[in-house]
Amino acid sequence: YKEAKGIWERLTKDLGVYPSVVTYNVMISGLCKCGRSSEGLELWDRMRKNERKMDLFTYTALIHGLCEIGDIDGAERVYKEIVESKVSPDAVVYNAMLNGFFRVRRIKDCFELWELMGREGSRSVCSFNIMMRGLFDNGKVDEVISIWELMKESGYVEDSITYGILVHGFCKNGYLNKSLHVLEIAERKGGVLDAFAYSAMINGLCKEAKLDKAVSVLNGMIKNGCKPNAHVYNALINGLVGASKFEDAIRVLREMGTTHFSPTVVTYSTLINGLCKGERFSEAYDLVKEMLDKGLNPSVITYSLLIKGLCLDRKVEKALQLWNQVISKGFKPDVQMHNIMIHGLCSVGKMQLALSLYFNMNRWDCAPNLVTHNTLMEGFYKDGNVRNALVIWARILRNGLQPDIISYNITLKGLCSCNRISGAILFLHDA
Repeated sequence: YKEAKGIWERLTKDLGVYPSVVTYNVMISGLCKCGRSSEGLELWDRMRKNERKMDLFTYTALIHGLCEIGDIDGAERVYKEIVESKVSPDAVVYNAMLNGFFRVRRIKDCFELWELMGREGSRSVCSFNIMMRGLFDNGKVDEVISIWELMKESGYVEDSITYGILVHGFCKNGYLNKSLHVLEIAERKGGVLDAFAYSAMINGLCKEAKLDKAVSVLNGMIKNGCKPNAHVYNALINGLVGASKFEDAIRVLREMGTTHFSPTVVTYSTLINGLCKGERFSEAYDLVKEMLDKGLNPSVITYSLLIKGLCLDRKVEKALQLWNQVISKGFKPDVQMHNIMIHGLCSVGKMQLALSLYFNMNRWDCAPNLVTHNTLMEGFYKDGNVRNALVIWARILRNGLQPDIISYNITLKGLCSCNRISGAILFLHDA
């Protein structure tokens, strides 16, 4: 971009060259493709001031670019110039405007333009696709069905994009049976659906717990020569996990390893999170290790869920091993993850390790919060270590944290459990 702009400035300033329409078109088109449509609009204004006659290419590039960045007002200004200059807009211009109106949810303008396109015979398969996608995005399913019927009545033949839009749109809006009907039509006519459409179909079936049908759709997809990608497998695994069919989900994960699409972070995370919720922590732990061995990094949510699960399952040593493995990979745990690990260590009386973790939090630029301090206080009281518990209380105040009702309850209950009744009464009086 910088080089092109530099050449443009040298042409127009240093060399005193008067740019032609073609030169303007190249520059405007380039600016729009670089996401600098507002600069393209400024150049267009300059072109008008210089009384350069614009062609359809100029208008099309600018309208398309402005619609892409959501500047529909700018696009309309250019469109009106087309009409006033007696240049006939083509389907590309109309489609760009149609897309732009949908992007800013000006549905009434979409229909008005659609009717104009019909009168001028400027509709194309692409126009129908844009119209149906936009209506689906706005939840207007009945209108989509009408447009689809009009498309067939007008002699237009659906392409793979049309079928993909219909399958995905019906699924997204909760019309699963209609989506299946479109899928059957597409396969019967030999239409090639893309992985995105199949992914939407499988996802919709899984949400309605129709897992056998989802597997059937996957098999049909493969049979029709469409290779499932990670999104398709992820949708199926997510559905199987949601139905607690963990063995089937793991089998699909292993199948992915035999295809060109290896399991992604999303694949593993979906399965690991499900296993944790199903309290199958050992299997989840093995999958996290597998992820790390493959160089994939789970999210902080996945780590936190697993570490919390292992701690609840009294497998604190395993949780600590995972913690150390995570740290060795350069992962920086957040305060919530620290709190989970500290709570786990406190729950089995490993107070020195919990305290060490607490003091190391600054190393990760991670400030302990009130939950951290409350957890440590409770752990020390359960361990009978009143002195350290009171030190943590002092650190709460020194760090500018405001003790809550939980903090006070932990302290009162802890002092009483350690036979410090007089201390508890004094504390209550000072509170």
